[in-house]
Amino acid sequence: MIRDDLITQITTNLTSYTEFNVVSDLPYDASGQPLYQKNFKTVYIDEQNDTKTQLYRTLDQGEVFQTDTVVNAYVTVDAKNQPSDIDNVITGILNAKSVVTNTQLNEATYETEIEDDYITYTFEYNFTNV
Repeated sequence: MIRDDLITQITTNLTSYTEFNVVSDLPYDASGQPLYQKNFKTVYIDEQNDTKTQLYRTLDQGEVFQTDTVVNAYVTVDAKNQPSDIDNVITGILNAKSVVTNTQLNEATYETEIEDDYITYTFEYNFTNV
């Protein structure tokens, strides 16, 4: 499963950044509240979202499908006292996409959201497989 592979790779990529933790828990508690906003410097990876689309039908009536997978990851840090190595941590999280192979598309992006005194980094991994 892609989510498990990403958790393992992010954990490996961030081993030298001891202030940060990577957990296998989902990013929300039972009431839907984001855990990453309570537990700073903890990376949470959401469930993967798969979409399967028929690309075309072959002459022998077979079907060729494309599977698009999206996985989000989250980490929040204190906006006033950001870790000095946050850029390296971001790079390590983005580079975890390389663990997923045999894909036609393998991308990772992130965006930031500042609220009150914290910054939340939301990472989005996109994978396409035919």
